[in-house]
Amino acid sequence: MNILEIRNLSFAHKQNYILHDVSLSLKKGNITAILAPNGTGKTTLFYNILGIYKPVKGEIYTQDRNLLTLKPEIRSSYISYVPQEWQSPFNYNILDVIMMGNTRKMGMFGSPKTTDEQKALNLMEEIKIIDLKHKGINEISGGERQMVLLARALMQNCPILLLDEPTSHLDIKNQALLFRELKNQVSKKSLSVLVNIHDPNLVSVYADEVYMLKDGKNFHDGKVAEVMNAKNLSKLYDLEVKMGMIDSYPFVYTH
Repeated sequence: MNILEIRNLSFAHKQNYILHDVSLSLKKGNITAILAPNGTGKTTLFYNILGIYKPVKGEIYTQDRNLLTLKPEIRSSYISYVPQEWQSPFNYNILDVIMMGNTRKMGMFGSPKTTDEQKALNLMEEIKIIDLKHKGINEISGGERQMVLLARALMQNCPILLLDEPTSHLDIKNQALLFRELKNQVSKKSLSVLVNIHDPNLVSVYADEVYMLKDGKNFHDGKVAEVMNAKNLSKLYDLEVKMGMIDSYPFVYTH
């Protein structure tokens, strides 16, 4: 079952096209990766889905509703978002940051309820960051910050979760911790995840399906085991790529 459908979406900035007739389907309960060279429109595509940008043409549907016609507060009931970076002007308490994910339900002038706080604490227990609850957002490491932003997104309780380059500033340990917890949450809650990523090896290990974009266009897509091969990756990056196998997972490397 497809939970998100992007159909022939094009986007231009000052008459310069960044995305050209991009189509994508996101299945329920899957982690789908978007793999593309830097500067080829991955984040721009996310901004179109989120309603930050308006496409020149195309459609974005979820559960038979056209996202492009929905008000932001309604759209936010379908999609939550983990940005690549989030700089806070204040040293908010971690628990408060996570409860910000419930702002849509609280309203502009609302305040968290006891049930909101308990829900946030339960999430922190689930993803193993409960020890951070008395710390400030500007006092923790990059890996811890990404886990907090994941918890904030999960607090929204949306069926679709977007993550934009979530591991770009993380070491190998924190990359693994983030993706393992992401897969755990997908399994528990039947989430549908769309993740922008630049590391093909993370795609090989953790994603179910992959969409490759090149020059702002669809290049190849399908199940990871079928699409992630040396021929496709070499053409995608204009670089000779080699493939090996480690514990049944394809491993990408170059000379």
